Order: sequence, then C-alpha cells, then structure tokens
Amino acid sequence: MRLPQRFEEILKKNPKVKIYLRRSKGESGTTADQLVELQSTIKAIEKATGKKIDKGIQGKSLTGEYQGVQFFDKGDIWNEGNGVSGYTVKDRPVFQELLKKLRKGEADLVLAVSMDRYARNYGGFAFEAYDLWNGDAEFRGKPLPKKVFYGLSEQRGLGEPGELGLINEKVLNSLMDWGGLAKQLEIQKGEKKRTGTNIDKGYLLGGKPEWVGKVYKGKTAKQIDYRAVFEGIQAGKGTAALGRIAKKYDRQGQPESSFARTWKPRLKAYGEMGVINEWLDNYEAVSAFILEQSPTQPATAFKSKPASDVLRNTAGYFAYPAGVLIVNNATEQEEFVTFPTPLSVGIERLAVSNPLDLDDWEVERSSTIPKNLNKYQTQPRAARNKKKKK
Repeated sequence: MRLPQRFEEILKKNPKVKIYLRRSKGESGTTADQLVELQSTIKAIEKATGKKIDKGIQGKSLTGEYQGVQFFDKGDIWNEGNGVSGYTVKDRPVFQELLKKLRKGEADLVLAVSMDRYARNYGGFAFEAYDLWNGDAEFRGKPLPKKVFYGLSEQRGLGEPGELGLINEKVLNSLMDWGGLAKQLEIQKGEKKRTGTNIDKGYLLGGKPEWVGKVYKGKTAKQIDYRAVFEGIQAGKGTAALGRIAKKYDRQGQPESSFARTWKPRLKAYGEMGVINEWLDNYEAVSAFILEQSPTQPATAFKSKPASDVLRNTAGYFAYPAGVLIVNNATEQEEFVTFPTPLSVGIERLAVSNPLDLDDWEVERSSTIPKNLNKYQTQPRAARNKKKKK
C-alpha cells in the first residue's frame, strides 16, 4: 500500500505514531477488526518513517487476556474497547491516558479508522484536545509541536500543517457534527424500535423446521437434511422416499408420510419464490450453532439459552422466508412483513433476549402488498384468505 502524498508529508514532521481503537455499542465488528483494517497502513507508515510501531496493546485487551483497563510502558496500540460511547471524551480512560502521553511529547500523530472514533462531535473533542492540534500545548514550559489526529477513511486530520490543514479542520468539523447528529437519530430510532411488538423482534408463529436436539414423535434423525429432501423433491421422489431421505420414521419403523405431506409443498413453494437456497443455508447455520452449545448432547444444546434466543428471534424468518401478509382482524389493516435473515445479522449476535438492541436489526413493514401472494406468504387465519360473513 502507498500512503497518500499529503499523509507522507505529515509523517515527515510527525513520525511518532499511536493507533487508537474504539467501537460504539451496537456497531458491528470489534476493535480487533479495526486493527486488522489498519494493518496495511501501519506497514506503510513504518516503511515511510523507518520507525517500528510497537504492537503492544494499551487499555483494553483485544483477546480477553486481562479484564479492565491496563497501561504498560510500551505499546502503540491504544484500545478503548467495544461498546464505548463516542459522545463523551472525558469519560474514556484510554483516550485520556493517550492525551497525557501526547502532552508529554511521546507521540506526534494518532491514527484511527475514522474521525468519529475520536469523538462524535467536534465541539466535545475540541474541549479536551484543541490545544494539542492547534499548537497551544506546552510541556515543562516549552511549546509542543502540533499533534495530528488522523482519520483513515476521511484521509484528513486535525492539526495538519499549512492552509490546507485549516481547510480540512473546517471540513472535519462539519463531518463530525453531522455524523454525530446521524448517530443520535439512529439511537432515537433504536429506542423507538425497542417498544416494538413480537413481530418487530422477529417472532411469529408458523411452519418451522425440525431443529436438532428437539424430541419429535416416532423415530427420527438427530438432524433433518432438508437440502437432501429438496433435492429428492426436485427428482420427483414420492412421500415414502422423502421420509427415508429425511430419516423420518413412525413408531412402526415405516417412512413417515406426514413429514413429506407437510414439507414437500412448502419446500417447493420456497423454490418457486426464489428463497430456498438462502433458507437452507440459514437452517444449516442455525443447526450448527445449536450443536456448538453442547456438541455431544443435542437435547441439552437445544434447551440452552443461546439456542432458545436464536430460535425465538428467527421464528418469523424460518416460517416466512419470503415475507408474510399480516392482517389486523379488528381493523382489517394489512401489512407485508419481511424478516431479516439470521446470517445477514450474525447468528451469534442473535443469541440475545431482545434483537431490537442491535442497531442493524430491522423487520421491514410495508403497506404495499405484493400481488399474487403465495400460500406460504400468508397466515392461516389471514382475513384476505377468508370470505367475509354476511
């Protein structure tokens, strides 16, 4: 990777670099992911300056090796940790300790994946560190050179030298304040979502697959291979053959015909609606997650809280992977609801009591109802499917 020319010029005057990591609550990824994102830039900085960046970690551990916040004599990676707000600077111990190091002249430039890692608004950041990037700071009675706080995604920094540096500060002031406003609106939206119904939380009763670890009637496999069953349907297999493929047998040991009668039309419909492969991928991924809870005891795994949370939060999707018509029987108001796929959100992240706490969780509701709805896009008692009584 080659650094932007402007950044190389900054490094000539500010060769001692620290890395700052922070992730807000509800944001995807981790601070470890941020460090991975910065690796190529770190290598380019080392090449440009001829100085090694110490990979030691200050603050929160990236790996969980230790709890709390710890500071060491060495280490250029400053990790605030996950779930830390960007609206307050004074309440972030890692960043405050880093500012102390800057005021002692121990570093010249701080690098983050984006400017909003430092703060969500320019004013709050300036209150704590304006003297550092403006050149007003002193150490032991002597003025300190300007410090630069650089954002990789913006390719700009506070404290850059020259006229362009002044222009960039104005640009970043605007970007940070508007970004902070957007985040505030996002938080407000999330608070509003937290008052949602069970449907907004992903829960809706309907046809659901047989999950690994649950005890079913008759003799059954530990896990149904729905992918093989669908392939059997495509090959024109009959009900007995499909029962054998699924390894579903009744108490007398005969292939269970009721399984095929239920799942043959449903899987065919999923195929016709173009969601079968996605549904199969998600079913297999959730099944694997369930088994991870207790690999040698499927029944215990199925009853575990993480598995129960995931199954509750994804019930709507697995019942209606192509969306569903919801009808208020009292008002006859109709909505078409589409649930997020488990894999798109992250199955481990769905092992929570309330998925509305996740910033990227959203059940879509639309008053526009698609034409020619499939049977498996409607609830059994949907008003649209019943004739009104005279």
